[in-house]
Amino acid sequence: MVPAIGYGVREENRSILDDPAIDAAEITYEQADDPLRLDRYLGDERDFDVVSVHALELSLACPEPAPRKYLDGIKAVAEENGAQSISDHLGFTRDGDGRVSMGHFQAPPFTRIALDVTSRNVERLMKYYKGYDFYVENIAYLFLFQGEMTESEFIVRLLERTGCGWLLDVTNVYANAVNHGYDGYEFIRGIMPHAPKVQMHLAGGYFDEKAKRYFDSHSFPVHQEVWDLYRFALEQGKSKVEAVFIERDAEFPSEAGWRNEVREARAIAEQVAGVVPSGVRR
Repeated sequence: MVPAIGYGVREENRSILDDPAIDAAEITYEQADDPLRLDRYLGDERDFDVVSVHALELSLACPEPAPRKYLDGIKAVAEENGAQSISDHLGFTRDGDGRVSMGHFQAPPFTRIALDVTSRNVERLMKYYKGYDFYVENIAYLFLFQGEMTESEFIVRLLERTGCGWLLDVTNVYANAVNHGYDGYEFIRGIMPHAPKVQMHLAGGYFDEKAKRYFDSHSFPVHQEVWDLYRFALEQGKSKVEAVFIERDAEFPSEAGWRNEVREARAIAEQVAGVVPSGVRR
């Protein structure tokens, strides 16, 4: 099966969303929650096979749940755009009282207590967003708190406890593999069998020679090493991979650049699935 493939929708790529290579769209809630917007965020020009709403502030590992107003806003955007799924990151963005935003994602300590908290929050959200698939995304991190299990063990237990889907950010796996010296292929191989359903993120980043770190900046084309890891993830996930979204937030490409990258994602997916190419090639 070839998953639905498309972009995280930005103002800069709206003009190419009618490309036949694109049949999926991801809406970042923080961009779509505009009180002056009177129509659907995606407009009425195009229907997609898969639409997902991606949140940034559910703070799944925070002891204090997100405010009800925030939850309601996500549901409203999902409803008016015909979304099938909602997602957010495995981490926290607020202090323990839920008041102060850090402005970035921090991975939780991989402990039993953190697993209990995160599982409880995910289960509550799955109940609140009944009728939508809920996905949890693995994040890139510069450091980890001391834990009792590995990241992959934590994710496996979360998936098994809650039944939520895995939003596999392939670039985040690559970044962590480069920065922390683990095998990204083994990471994916260990988690994939436990995920009931899968979506994927692809993005481009850069290696900072001074910091000796790879940063998932969403500001460059997808690197070949990430394409290779993506192909492997598709081979491991097979029919459970439902959608793939390419993220780009800065240094936007030309129209040809937008179209070529989504075609590459589709060409690889078709090759893995062994289907007759659709004709939307580079």
